[in-house]
Formats: sequence, C-alpha cells, structure tokens
Amino acid sequence: MPPAAAIRGFLFDLDGVVVDSNGLHVESWKAVARRHGFPCPDPDHIGKCGLRTRAVIRDLLRWPVTEAEADRLGREKEELYREWIRRDGIRAVPGVAEFLAGARRLGIPCAVGSSAPRENVDLCLRALELESAFGATVSGADVARGKPAPDIFLKAAAAIGVPPEACLVFEDAPAGIAAAHAAGMRAVGLWTSHARAEIAAADRLAPDFTALHAADLLAWPAD
Repeated sequence: MPPAAAIRGFLFDLDGVVVDSNGLHVESWKAVARRHGFPCPDPDHIGKCGLRTRAVIRDLLRWPVTEAEADRLGREKEELYREWIRRDGIRAVPGVAEFLAGARRLGIPCAVGSSAPRENVDLCLRALELESAFGATVSGADVARGKPAPDIFLKAAAAIGVPPEACLVFEDAPAGIAAAHAAGMRAVGLWTSHARAEIAAADRLAPDFTALHAADLLAWPAD
C-alpha cells in the first residue's frame, strides 16, 4: 500500500465532538414521545446515534407514522432542543476550543460535517462562539445521504479544499467513523458518548480533546 497522505485538514462531527449535547437530545426525544403517546426505548442511544432525525423515527424508534409525519415530529423535536439551548446555553466538549485554537495557529483548515439540521449546527457554534473556528459547515440538509454514507465528509473536505485522504475526522459515533472510512479518511474516535469498544473501528481513540494536540496529529506516521 502507498504511504498515507500527510494530514492537512480537520473535520469535526458536531454532537459529542464539538458540543456536549447528548443529554439535551435525549430529553427532547423523550418529551416529544410523551406528547404524542409513542414509546421511546433506549433514549440514551437514540440521542447519540449520529443519524438523521427521520432515520431515528422510522428506523430506530419505528413509530407508526408516514414520512411526512416523521418529518413533522422531527422538526418538533429539534425546535424543542434549540429552544432549550437558546434559554440555557450548551457546553463544549472538553478541550475542543483550545484544540481549534491550536489548529488555527498551525494554519490547518477545519470544517464541521454533521448529520444535524442546519439550524442546530449554526445555533450550537454561535452559542459557543466558535463560528470563526470553521472554514465551512456541512449539515444533514446539505447532502442526499446521511452517515454512514461518506457524503457529508466528502462535501466538508471539498469546502476547505483538502483532498479526502489528507483529512482527519473527529467522531464519537460508529456511523460517523464508518462514514469517515467510506470517504477514504482517517478517524479519531472520542468516547464522549459511546463506550470505547463501540468506536474501536477508529484509527485512534481519545476521551476528549484534552488528550489531543493538533501538532501531534499532523505528524501522524504513515500507515
């Protein structure tokens, strides 16, 4: 095999990577389920699965609704989630702001590639005052296929002008790690929301960004 390309760009998932959002997602899913009398089994997993909202409703929760109803319920859930963020704010994943500052000093372009709705991406980055840290943001609405398909990360890489093989992805979910690999990218798995064993397919693992330094990752040895 040819040696791996040098890392020239960083791509970040949003939930569980930039923002510590799992608790808010879980509670907003549970609230919508109660309102409409639907079951919500294993809400913790649903809050951190990394899938689009419609896929959560139709494929994981299996609520007996049409696609149009699923979209409406999904919008209701996301509007509640955003209402809580506007009211109470949201926390960053430990170390991410410092890591992004280090990337900026090194001149490494960064982008967000998230399955979340565009409104969630923009609101979370604004709440954390991290909008200027990213040269591009790609949401679930910007691509035809969500994770584990590679579309989101391929679009994010193109947006910052870095070839896929030279991008390093930061993810917390198995679907996101699969998407990174499908895009021909290496991935760092953060066990912020899943157990280490669940994200073992990542090329490296870390608890959060306090254990990572941008300069060290640029020196990633060839595979």
